[in-house]
Amino acid sequence: MNILIPDSWLREFLKTKAMPKEIQRCLSLCGPSVERVRKAGDDFIYDVEITTNRPDAMSVAGVAREAAAILPRFGIAAKLVSDPYTASTAPFISAHKKEGAKRLTIKTDARLNPRWTSMVLTGVRVAPSPAWLRQKLETTGVRSINNVIDITNYLMHAYGQPAHAFDYDEIEGAKMMLRASKKGEKIVTLDGKTHILPGDDIIIEDGAGRIIDLCGIMGGQNSSIKPTTTTVVLFTQTYNPMNIRKTSMAIPARSEASSLFEKGLDSELTLPALIRGIELMEKLTGARIASKLYDIYPKPYKPYSVTVTKEKTYRYIGTMLTDSEIKKMLVPLGFTPSITKKDITVTVPSYRTDVALDVDVIEEIARIWGYHNIPTKLPEGEPPVVISDPQLLWEQEIKVRLRDWGFSELYTYSMISEKLMGVFGLDTKKAYKISNPLSEEWLYMRPTLWPSVLTSIEQNLHAQTDLQVFELSMRYVWQAGDLPKERPVLLVAWTGRRFREAKGLAQAIFALFGLSYHPISKYPPIVEDLSFIVTAGFQVGPLIDVLSRVHKHIESIKFLDAYENKRTFRVTYNDPTKNLTGMDVAPIRQKLIEYAGEKFGASVVTA
Repeated sequence: MNILIPDSWLREFLKTKAMPKEIQRCLSLCGPSVERVRKAGDDFIYDVEITTNRPDAMSVAGVAREAAAILPRFGIAAKLVSDPYTASTAPFISAHKKEGAKRLTIKTDARLNPRWTSMVLTGVRVAPSPAWLRQKLETTGVRSINNVIDITNYLMHAYGQPAHAFDYDEIEGAKMMLRASKKGEKIVTLDGKTHILPGDDIIIEDGAGRIIDLCGIMGGQNSSIKPTTTTVVLFTQTYNPMNIRKTSMAIPARSEASSLFEKGLDSELTLPALIRGIELMEKLTGARIASKLYDIYPKPYKPYSVTVTKEKTYRYIGTMLTDSEIKKMLVPLGFTPSITKKDITVTVPSYRTDVALDVDVIEEIARIWGYHNIPTKLPEGEPPVVISDPQLLWEQEIKVRLRDWGFSELYTYSMISEKLMGVFGLDTKKAYKISNPLSEEWLYMRPTLWPSVLTSIEQNLHAQTDLQVFELSMRYVWQAGDLPKERPVLLVAWTGRRFREAKGLAQAIFALFGLSYHPISKYPPIVEDLSFIVTAGFQVGPLIDVLSRVHKHIESIKFLDAYENKRTFRVTYNDPTKNLTGMDVAPIRQKLIEYAGEKFGASVVTA
């Protein structure tokens, strides 16, 4: 995920004399990758890539925290300021325990909503935001709407904590009930779109049963802030990330808020962000607090510890570090280290729950120490023995050969549309349907490769009529009540009449596997069944092996049935040069009967 951060905004949380290019270089070596820095008027804009496991760094304050820990490693003084986690919330909590003139009835679900914080504000004047706020948002790619909405977006970008504002007077009965949706329920969101919910989505309904918020995704149009709004519910919260992800993909509806919520946010941040939001509401909208603080937090964060041995740490990074060096690297990141002669134990802050294993601690030490500082050294001892999967080796060999023979490899999706299922006469009842497809074009797991390959050919014929393509990929075989059976299939296709080339290619591929290739006969075979009475201890395999070599016109002998001391075989006769007759087959049959009697003591059953 990439975020844009103005240098001027970053320095509201980071005290340093480092120039933007220095910040870019140092962060990229040890933390979030700053892909580019561009000039914007008197300011600079950082384009920062944040890995998915680090939602704590997906904000101005989060990047500032990283910079405050990393810059000193390069001899540049830096300090984190205005850290929301160090601000005391106790005075605010104490001052707002009593009910106010405006009240809310709230019901929530701890499984879906780990923490709920909100307050009601009156005397709100909805108006354009001041220039400084508009500039901050616009330089991060957010359109300014009005002072109330802009404050919620400010909180999301400054702290990585999404916020929402409701029009209090539009909430029927002043009731807010958070629950999981039922399949088929509808909501009209802020953008005017109507969504039919798949079920188990996190929603808030009011006293009239109206859905007023599709939580973590987008607010409802019926409770949105309007120019006439005067009373606002300011709301910060955390949600179950799996529900948010499922909903945003199923509808589909993606937003900056959903991108954060689905990664799992820190419940300890909701109250500091709410307090800052109220300060801005008072300053920019003239709002006054009109309710008590609603803070529903049934399972507060309990700090935990992770331990790693020094020996393992030093072995991984190839360097022995002093206790003092380790502390200097971990403390600015928010960890509380306790170091003994053998171990390093860290207490993990609420915003770094991605650190759960000993190697996670090593990673934090290694990256702040600097991967570029880790000494390069060849491994000692024998190299590890890697046994390759034979199937993968053969697949690669086939792909290389086909490439060298002039074929282009196709990479098509494993899913096809319902339309293609119909065109190719495929049974949708015996195919796997995706419950939340990204597109109607990718609805069923393909039971065959033909639709994918032929569609690709059709789409490329306008550019080139002479095509030679192949795909070696999986088809998904239906198994009732079970997961699909994945079977690798090679499909080769040409345009034009090229039977001889196809035949030659088949022979070459069979030769690659050491298999002889038998051309399809132009003449029909003669098929008959022979039954023999056999002796005790008789074995089917040796008889088939011997009788199959009795005559060149015997194409195959297959075992069909066993009953008591009787065994039945199906014999197929064929001559690739002519039609066989009953008279041609009779002497061959007689030889089979004689060999079966002489070598295996089997006597033929006559009608």
